[in-house]
Amino acid sequence: MSIKTDNLLTKGLAVGYAGTQKPKLVERVGFTGASNHFVSSNGTYHDEWFADKNGGGQELVIAGKESATRLYGGGVSSTEELTQLGLTAGDVIQRLIVSVQQLGGKTRLHEPCSLELPDGWRYVYTILKKSEKVPLTIGYESILYNGREVFAHGHILSSIK
Repeated sequence: MSIKTDNLLTKGLAVGYAGTQKPKLVERVGFTGASNHFVSSNGTYHDEWFADKNGGGQELVIAGKESATRLYGGGVSSTEELTQLGLTAGDVIQRLIVSVQQLGGKTRLHEPCSLELPDGWRYVYTILKKSEKVPLTIGYESILYNGREVFAHGHILSSIK
């Protein structure tokens, strides 16, 4: 991983999932998912995910001669649990998007961070494992509502060589 690939992961996510770019439908071996693609003078970003409330995806970036990937999986708590809390999956995803927008390059990379949101919401990204010998970072992202986890994603970041 490098600053160039990290910046491209951050920019692509900001333009795509957490931004205004409308995702395109994508088919992969019988699975229907969504995809965002972003090209700039700094490189290429591509994201494909297969999820409604739960699932996963993969982001790929190429910046010059450097490439990296970020895989992710997880999702939102059950409808029953959310209903007990007076929430919908949409409420949770909105907090995810706001958190990613506000934190930008501080989250989903190699360092922990958190964000207090109004009305009992909190976003937390922790690092579970980091290896310098093998360029690998494993992170855990969660959203809490009044102290109860209502969203979780695992993240794996690695160079592609």
